[in-house]
Amino acid sequence: MPVDAFAVGALAAELTSALDGCRIDKVQMPSRYEVHLSGRGPGGPYRLLLSAHPQRARVHLTKESFENPASPPMFCMFLRKHLTGGRFLGLEQPSLERILRLRWSTADEMGNISVKTLVTEMIGRHSNLILTDADGRILDCLRRVDPEMSPQRPVLPGLFYRDPPGQGKLSPLTVTENEFTMLWKLKQPELSVDDWLLNTFTALPPLLCRDIAESAADCGAVFSRLSDLAERVRGNLFIPMIIKNGMDFVSLPLKSIPQEPFHGSFSALLDALYTNRDRAEQLSQRASGLQKTARSNREKLRKKLGYLRQELLDAQNREHIREKADLLMANLHRAERGAEAITVEDFYHDGHELRIKLDPAKSIQQNAAALYKSYAKLKNAETALAAQISQAEREEEYWESVGDQLTRVANERDLDEIRDELHPAKVQVGGKNRKREKPVSQPTKFRSTAGFTFRAGRNNRQNDLLTMRLAGRGDVWLHTQKIPGCHTVIETNGAEPDEQTLLEAATVAAWFSQARTSPKVPVDYTAVRNVKKPSGARPGMVIYDRFKTILVEPNEDLVKRLSV
Repeated sequence: MPVDAFAVGALAAELTSALDGCRIDKVQMPSRYEVHLSGRGPGGPYRLLLSAHPQRARVHLTKESFENPASPPMFCMFLRKHLTGGRFLGLEQPSLERILRLRWSTADEMGNISVKTLVTEMIGRHSNLILTDADGRILDCLRRVDPEMSPQRPVLPGLFYRDPPGQGKLSPLTVTENEFTMLWKLKQPELSVDDWLLNTFTALPPLLCRDIAESAADCGAVFSRLSDLAERVRGNLFIPMIIKNGMDFVSLPLKSIPQEPFHGSFSALLDALYTNRDRAEQLSQRASGLQKTARSNREKLRKKLGYLRQELLDAQNREHIREKADLLMANLHRAERGAEAITVEDFYHDGHELRIKLDPAKSIQQNAAALYKSYAKLKNAETALAAQISQAEREEEYWESVGDQLTRVANERDLDEIRDELHPAKVQVGGKNRKREKPVSQPTKFRSTAGFTFRAGRNNRQNDLLTMRLAGRGDVWLHTQKIPGCHTVIETNGAEPDEQTLLEAATVAAWFSQARTSPKVPVDYTAVRNVKKPSGARPGMVIYDRFKTILVEPNEDLVKRLSV
């Protein structure tokens, strides 16, 4: 749900107090839509997120930190030049608009003090971040809008900033009862109350209009609800509320829609609802090229395996070719040169008659020799095809594991490690080649209820590091059975892990696998000494023996609780 004008008002009141006395030390731009301002103030360090995302535009304090691109965007560099060192002067929200203007006192290279305003317009697909000077002239903006794109309101450096044009609707904060009654009488009968409210009054979000319509039946009751909400807005009596679906929020209490109070600030609420969603979306976008590579290679291998298995089946069903050759050799006296076929008694199958096609340009002996040669080729091919199928199956398993890991990347570092893993294989995955391989990040650490430490890899490079280098030979190794997933290792330090620890480690292994949505997942476990990496095997690919299997149910809450 987009941030509505009332929520912006609630945030304005909250941020005015929280940013008082704060200074900008850093300006960062972790994604194309977001700017982060961070520094210190009387209350300690802060990080302010300003987003012009088409669906999730917002401004709020955040506790989350994001990895930044190696080369900052030009708009980020521009903001650093103009805002670094700036002190917060205040902010304002134009009446019932989804706009916040944050004013900062800044000094240029010569030490001259000036006021800059960073405007955040949270207006859907037209959302924007605009920096203006003290006179209201635009210095630069995230989205430049030329006169061809918007003749009414171009947004370009050098032009004076103007608010977005209004929609010609009435303010719910100032409408009188008489005005409301007259408007109600003019309402078209077929128009629903919530649609009428949405079309008549500015700033009312659809969810609030629907709630008013469902909780108030007549003109007086609807006006009473509207008046009550207006009093709350004028008195800044906002309450962060989570809608029961867990995905939406409101800043004013509803009557007909289930909701529950959020125990925290509006910033914390927006952080909880949107920030992780944005992070997942950014990673998903950056991983899309790698996903395409993994998917393409997987599909090619599946097609190749189809051909190879059919060829193997043909090779395994070769005995009928040798039998035909034997039958020809047994019937040399009956053959006529130039014949296109011969009918013989098939002594391999109870003497039934069998018609065998011949090459008329060859003698019957030559036809038999050709069949014996085909039989020998298929016999030799069976061994070669079995090896090729085994190799192709391992390759398919590898690309399946890469695709699975790309769905579970937690940060940019994880994504880079997968990209670096694919580079030595000479796979085209986009991006610049890295001259030096980066050190592998550490696997995720957990602690069982009984106090055993265990770790799980998030990608194939971490899996290799964990199993081949960090694990002791007596440690316990776990992996989902014949399902792409992570390597998990319990550090035993010579002790025998209890049954609960095995169950918890297996649950983590199941959760970090392709089968995380399955009700029951088989997980194999064995001593690390029984796990081997074949020569030339892909990263993360191992073989193991002398294992036992445990069935577990993936449980995200348990994974979070055990994480260290």
